[in-house]
This record gives sequence, structure tokens and C-alpha cells, in this order.
Amino acid sequence: ARQQAENALAQHQAEMAKMQSANYKVVHGDSLWRISGKSEIYGNPYEWPLIYKANHDKIKDADLIFPGQVFAINHSASAADIAAAVKHAKTRGAWSLGKVEASDKAYLAQ
Repeated sequence: ARQQAENALAQHQAEMAKMQSANYKVVHGDSLWRISGKSEIYGNPYEWPLIYKANHDKIKDADLIFPGQVFAINHSASAADIAAAVKHAKTRGAWSLGKVEASDKAYLAQ
């Protein structure tokens, strides 16, 4: 019984580590909104700023991502981080390609 419990614990820890370090490869037609809305990612499109923040070194403009890019997906964000991401998504304003919005810069600075 002890060995089974240890095996189950090791398996659980491995699964948790895998979830916390998940990656997503962008395909044609994707947007941060669509990616974050996928059930295997966050299941909430308003959480797209979490992807943006975790990958700001790869994403020049949150409105413009490219097929083939690989983004880290943060599955261990705190409730406060999630709330800040959703607030940013809901108050960001209109998008424009090729320009980093001031509100995005402010969000990244948090």
C-alpha cells in the first residue's frame, strides 16, 4: 500500500510539473484570445494577458502573433494575477496591428 501511495504521489507531482510548464504552438487563425479560451489552456478568453505577460519577449504586439511561435502557458498564476489579466483584457480598449498599446505596456510593468 505504501508503494502504491508513493507511486501515486510521484505521478501527481509529475503531472503538476507538466501542467505548470505547458507550451502551446500557434497555428494559423490563432489569437491570444482564442488560445486562452481553449479548455485545455484557461477556458476563459479574458485571461489572454497571462499568455502575453509570460511570453512578452516573443510577442512584440499582443494583437499580432504568428503560426509556429511557441508560447509558455502559466498554469500556476495566482488569483490576483488572473484578476489583473481579466481586468486588463476588459479595459484595454481597441486593438491596432503593429502598435504596442500603452495599456499593454502598463500591464507588463505590473
